Amino acid sequence: MLRLFPIQTSVFVGGLILGLSMLQSAEAQRRGLGGMRPGNVSPARLLTRDAVQAELRLTEGQKAKAAAINETLTAGRHELFAEVAKDTGKRGPKVAELNRQAQAGIDKLLNDTQRKRFAELLLQANGASELNRKKIREALGITKEQQRKLAEVSQANARARREALADFDGDRVAKMVELQRAADKRLLGVLTEEQRNRFEEMQGEKIELNLFAS
Repeated sequence: MLRLFPIQTSVFVGGLILGLSMLQSAEAQRRGLGGMRPGNVSPARLLTRDAVQAELRLTEGQKAKAAAINETLTAGRHELFAEVAKDTGKRGPKVAELNRQAQAGIDKLLNDTQRKRFAELLLQANGASELNRKKIREALGITKEQQRKLAEVSQANARARREALADFDGDRVAKMVELQRAADKRLLGVLTEEQRNRFEEMQGEKIELNLFAS
């Protein structure tokens, strides 16, 4: 039987508390990224950010509806993940449907001017990851060969992210932002100079989003 003297007990308990606190902090940090992972910011979550709402000049009524759209999406995802196991392969289509419903709500909420500007801000938020969207690829005239290369680079980026974060115990958000910048550089490298310039133009006037600031 393990016997601990008072001082040893204090140190032991203190160590347990510190360890638990670190684990809880890391878990909270991961949960806090819901809909806001670098390179994969959901439109519903983006529309709730103060800088975005100010740029779009949303009314108080629009802000309330934007929050409701995001809350509905978040609740739907939580329920789905709790009920459907990842290895069933059934999550993807259901998540896509939730995202489609959220996007429909956003399109209905915003006017034409706001929708156009919001599309630009989404490109700013997600960077080169948006090259995976069909609409963006068509606008840039990306070829079949470039699509193949983009898919290869995206897979390599995902693998690099998993490996880098597997045993990482530091600031995960900062690390993910760093990894995303490197990933963006590799993805943009597939484009021609003309396509890169066009992609930059599609983002419109840049604003300070501070998406992942604590």
